[in-house]
Formats: sequence, structure tokens, C-alpha cells
Amino acid sequence: MSNTIELLEAIGANAALRYAPAAQLIGALEDANASAALTRAISSGSGVSLMEDFGHKTMRLVQATPQASQTVWRELVAAGS
Repeated sequence: MSNTIELLEAIGANAALRYAPAAQLIGALEDANASAALTRAISSGSGVSLMEDFGHKTMRLVQATPQASQTVWRELVAAGS
């Protein structure tokens, strides 16, 4: 991850890299041994693949009932007291 952050900082700080065509930037990233996720992000134009480098884990959304929400709220209030 630190390599990815350093490379993103370098791209942001260098106007030639920041505005370079994707193919040129991908070549520079390959020379710098960038992660596959960063290279995919540049080639696709989407940062979604960077979640791999940053350790993002997909969470499952569970819909709570009003009763469950009230129970959680009471537990939080009790814990704060």
C-alpha cells in the first residue's frame, strides 16, 4: 500500500504525469513496479480496484427493524453512562 500511496503522490505532484495519456502513465507505473491494482485503476479510469491495495473489505448491508435499532440505541446509551 505504501508504494501505491507514494506513486499517487508522485503523479499528483508532477504535471507531466498527472496529465499524461493513460498508456504513457501505465508504462511509467510498470517501470516503478506499481501494484496490479494501481495499474488497473489507471487503465480503467476507475479507482475501484485500488480498494485491494488499501485493504477494503466489502460489508454486507443488513436492514434493521425499528425494534433492533431501538435495542442498539439503548445499549449505546447504557454503555455511555
